[in-house]
Amino acid sequence: MKRIYRSPEEIPLQDDIKTIFLAGSIEMDKAINWQKKCEELLENKFILFNPRRNEWDSSWSQTIENDNFNEQVTWELNALEKADIIIMYFAGNTMSPISLLEFGLYAQSKKIKVVVEEDFWRKGNIDIVCKRYAVEQFKTLEELILNLLK
Repeated sequence: MKRIYRSPEEIPLQDDIKTIFLAGSIEMDKAINWQKKCEELLENKFILFNPRRNEWDSSWSQTIENDNFNEQVTWELNALEKADIIIMYFAGNTMSPISLLEFGLYAQSKKIKVVVEEDFWRKGNIDIVCKRYAVEQFKTLEELILNLLK
């Protein structure tokens, strides 16, 4: 059975295995490929939705009229809705505006687990929102992954 789905692959409905959406810093590859680490450690226990698209083209206009861009954003929104768990990772050397948007959309969903590096530019905002809405926070990605595997 397939365990990792990347945009724009069709995501089948699954009831028997928990699903995880890998949300967070990508930012034109400024962030490390933390999703790869998640795939290696979690794919035996979960089905993963990874928005890091293999054939991304940064020249695509980021408009609703651009079919490729529209497909990417729509896939991400659908996968976020379908996911049982959302890992939200904010890397320190990024701005991650779309991740912040997704964090805001799902902060009250009770399905987010967050890692925010100490030098992320909006760490204080994320800490406050996590405290207010009882969002689970972890110091490292490894700590979060271990939490999921226990």
